[in-house]
Amino acid sequence: MNPYSDQASLHSISLADLTKMSGLPMTTVSAVVQCDDLAGLRYLPLNEAETTEIEQRLKNILKDNTIERAGADAQHRWQLGWQEILERVRLGGISENTLLPQYFKHDILRLYGGYIRATTLDFEKRIFRLLKAILFFNYFFNISHVIEFGCGTGANLLQLHKMFPKMKLTGCDWVQPSLKLIRRINQETGSNIQPIHFNMFTLDGNENIDITNFTAVVTLHAMEQLGNNFGPFLDMLISNRPAVCIHLEPIIEFYDTNFEFDLHAVNYHSKRNYLSGLFNKLRDYEKVGDIEIIQSHRSGFGSTFQEAYSIIVWRPL
Repeated sequence: MNPYSDQASLHSISLADLTKMSGLPMTTVSAVVQCDDLAGLRYLPLNEAETTEIEQRLKNILKDNTIERAGADAQHRWQLGWQEILERVRLGGISENTLLPQYFKHDILRLYGGYIRATTLDFEKRIFRLLKAILFFNYFFNISHVIEFGCGTGANLLQLHKMFPKMKLTGCDWVQPSLKLIRRINQETGSNIQPIHFNMFTLDGNENIDITNFTAVVTLHAMEQLGNNFGPFLDMLISNRPAVCIHLEPIIEFYDTNFEFDLHAVNYHSKRNYLSGLFNKLRDYEKVGDIEIIQSHRSGFGSTFQEAYSIIVWRPL
């Protein structure tokens, strides 16, 4: 039986949804998002039996002691993962598809406090791309340089280059295949993205990074790997005084643990040792006048077991 045969029950992502997810005005969203960008972004909410099945999968994961955890000792996994992408690029050239990280492969996702089944496997990737475009458009109007920390495959930097061809771009990562991918992007697209070897845990490579009052800092599913060891990196950013910092990350403080759906995400987040304490630390810095939090917003959208699309935007004072 075709699970999408009942077309009347399908929901479609709209400009209003992206406004809700991004936390920014619809005028901003509509200036970036075109009708074609929304075509085919359809989904079905899961029924009770399907939801129970997903919850059982999560229970099994939480009991599994072999599940990979984020942290400084996970560097080899990223070395292997981005090397795999590099080999794909060597065979197929630079494109949005060849640069796509391996973890964008799920049709069961989270939206507004419930599970959904997307009608296509590129649903999450497309929402991610649209959220980035909205944030970049809104916050980079007076920025001349963007640095992405934990730039991975370089896909986000390629998107930035296409949006702002004259903008200076820098990509920082702790494994060499990532830096080689940036060089391939430069070769094939004519971009001039600077690759820098940098470790967010140890700050090795910090001396090569140039941050000015017109520099924006971006992390996109990168600080999640720091767990609760984000302090040195955060202090480095504050001391270098960029114009603005944008984080699209899983923010554990945004969940409501009185709500079972959120509690499941907290348990998964903790099991994987993802980012913990960043928002509370930023609020502490704001209270003493070191920074200003410009936006803190829970998108309500996520992958199967957690929401990695929460938004925090701040600047040093």
